[in-house]
Amino acid sequence: PRALAGKAFAARLDAFRKAAAPVAPEEGDKPAAPPPPAKKAAPPSAAAKEAPPTAAAAAKGPTEQSLSEGLGEQLPWEAPPEDFAAGCLQPILKRFLAEGLVSLPAVVYLQPAPPAKGSREEPSLGQISIKPAFASPSTLAQCADFLQGKAAEARARSAVLFVRKALIEYPCVWKEKRKQEWPFDAKADGLFMQCESHNDRVVYFTQLTESKGGVCSVGETVQLDPATFALMPRLFAT
Repeated sequence: PRALAGKAFAARLDAFRKAAAPVAPEEGDKPAAPPPPAKKAAPPSAAAKEAPPTAAAAAKGPTEQSLSEGLGEQLPWEAPPEDFAAGCLQPILKRFLAEGLVSLPAVVYLQPAPPAKGSREEPSLGQISIKPAFASPSTLAQCADFLQGKAAEARARSAVLFVRKALIEYPCVWKEKRKQEWPFDAKADGLFMQCESHNDRVVYFTQLTESKGGVCSVGETVQLDPATFALMPRLFAT
């Protein structure tokens, strides 16, 4: 399997950030009114809080169509893992720019294996909500076991995890780190991305901000050391 270089992901994210940067209004123009504040979701029930991850489609993630748009002409099972990750990320960032930090998910996408020879059915995108995983060491371990089984069952080429920093109660990998390791403020919010194949993995953090007026922006992306900043144990046997 192809190793993860990470460069393609970083380049595509930088291009998206530049394209999404707000354009300053010309002198005399009135600034656009900020969007109305997003409605707060009802608090989850006790049963929902205790529920383990499921293989049901995760809310607020890419659909087959939006993933196809993110990948361009590449088929999901043919794309290099870092391109697959970038394709999954693009609709997440688009939704963030429209709806704010509250829209950011905690989700894993499994890159499908190529279709069986002679099969006319295209493999489906594996999409799993993992928000309960980051509550404690025990929930993280349970989620990792669940995901390892799903990745093996699907014969996934790679797996990519996205989670908003503010949703993580454990493991808080950014705490007590040197500036060279974690160049962001401890209170900075944003999105972690962990992408791994059978023989490698990469971790990134992208700072995302939302002003009091509802203006959202995509900030700097930094590649982090997986040995220090990986949020999830390895999902593939090495």
